[in-house]
Amino acid sequence: MTRRLYFEDAFLRAFASSVTARREDAAGAWLGLEATAFYPEGGGQPWDTGTLSGPGGACRVTEVRLDGDGVIWHRAEAAPGARLPETGEAVEGRIDWERRFDHMQQHTGEHILANCVHRLAGGFIHGLHIGSEVSSIDVTLPGGETRLPEETLDEIETLANRRLAEDGDVVCRIPEPGELAALPLRKDPTVKESVRVCAVGDYEMVACGGTHLRSAAQVGLIKILSAQPARGKMRVFFLCGLRAARYFQACHRSLSRVGAMLNAGVEQAPERLAALQAQMGEARRGLAALRGRLAEALAPGLTETAGPLPDGGLLVSHRLDGEESDLMEHLAQALIARPGIVALLTAPSADGEACLFARSQNRGEDMRELLKQAGARGGGRPDWARGVASAADLDAAAAAVLSGGG
Repeated sequence: MTRRLYFEDAFLRAFASSVTARREDAAGAWLGLEATAFYPEGGGQPWDTGTLSGPGGACRVTEVRLDGDGVIWHRAEAAPGARLPETGEAVEGRIDWERRFDHMQQHTGEHILANCVHRLAGGFIHGLHIGSEVSSIDVTLPGGETRLPEETLDEIETLANRRLAEDGDVVCRIPEPGELAALPLRKDPTVKESVRVCAVGDYEMVACGGTHLRSAAQVGLIKILSAQPARGKMRVFFLCGLRAARYFQACHRSLSRVGAMLNAGVEQAPERLAALQAQMGEARRGLAALRGRLAEALAPGLTETAGPLPDGGLLVSHRLDGEESDLMEHLAQALIARPGIVALLTAPSADGEACLFARSQNRGEDMRELLKQAGARGGGRPDWARGVASAADLDAAAAAVLSGGG
């Protein structure tokens, strides 16, 4: 069994130990130590990383696991020119402190946030997941609800940050036998023996085997990003500490740039942007109307030069240039509004040659089949199909229509 130094002092960054076991599997080489400050993955908190140095040089610790016998295994990769330590050799370990402190900010902040969710919304928290960028908890709400009003989420976030300002002590310990049952735990422990309890100030207490900060204020800041339904529960995404500070830096930087582009302050930017979007919507509708009128003006000229079909209909085969490509759909609609028309239109696009094949409702050709014959990727309806080809063979499609093979 490995002595867990991180329980004795979560702020321990370096330590001395010795190798008690060594094994290898498909993932690599693993070292068991007599004592370690490396936290293994557990309870939603990721493992620590860092280095181990021994007589043969330094190696990188990339993963840490706890087995059923209480042995903590460290997956180790030797540095160039170094070798992994052997069983019985002394080693010095050093924790990747930036990673550990980040995890402790997320974990301690989660305790406080979970307590506020419980107090203000009656939510039961099922677990914690600390991702590389965002953390989350799953919450069962009363009555099977899976959402909370935005105002309630704001209240929860505000209370959580007030708790940080109160700066309550964070105390982790294993209670004496018989004491556990009398403690005001937020939820029942998931283990029966050696239950480790974490308390924050005088308002939060829960069983937990992770690493934590010394006081609530060290969390720094808590920010709820979103809350959404997930498998019958509510999943809350949040940031704590430096993650939250960097998020606010990025948001402020982006909003300031948007405000400058809109010639507005940060607070006025959303209103100014909404007005601009409304103007753009009107402009798009006006442009679409103009394109429709232009297409209607062009359609008669194309039908006059169209090729005759055996049954008396007309075949319009036309390639638009780059400036006209936005007219393709409007032009097809204007053409097939007349009876007896098969319209085979192409235009240059960023992906190759854009194709739009359409026919009047009184005709029976399948435009999807014609797309295939033109070498295009795409699909649609029998009377209207779109696609893209590296070099659309408009002549092959036209020949198929003329021969009655469409």
